[in-house]
Amino acid sequence: MSPSPLIVFSAFESTADPRLQGWATFRQSVQTGSFATATAPEAPARPRARAPGVPTGHSGIWRLLAPNSRELGRSSSVYGSFSGARAHVLELKTVVEDMVATTVTGPVAGTHGWMIAVGGVVVMTSGRWYGAGSSSREAAFGTIEAFRKAVVAEDARYSPGPGRRGNMVLTEEERASLW
Repeated sequence: MSPSPLIVFSAFESTADPRLQGWATFRQSVQTGSFATATAPEAPARPRARAPGVPTGHSGIWRLLAPNSRELGRSSSVYGSFSGARAHVLELKTVVEDMVATTVTGPVAGTHGWMIAVGGVVVMTSGRWYGAGSSSREAAFGTIEAFRKAVVAEDARYSPGPGRRGNMVLTEEERASLW
């Protein structure tokens, strides 16, 4: 267990990977949720915080993990390369003070989530639904603070295809060929 929050990267062989599709479905439900309350003043636009486009082949995401490995937040973008994903995370760490958390109402009554944007671009979403709006707000604020302190992983983890368990740390050559 790491003593600090950790940002990890997961690589997928294809955008058709069921785990990546589950991530995309949840992201869509958060981003189309009805906006409840912006929890910080709107920040000025910063062009360097723009999210990368969605790749069509090998792909990956990042996740922010608490010291106990519980997911706190996840990228709102799919990245086409590990270097692009890691560079974007490092860039976001320089603009943490510009992060704006917005709570959203979930697809079922009594569910709440959050999104975090920089310059109007959503860069992170919650990874789960909360039972109360106040819990969602607290989680969003805590996630921003954890992101500020997080250690950024030096490598990517490959998620093997359906039916296979676990993650493998990729070597530099494997990462280059996959991502």
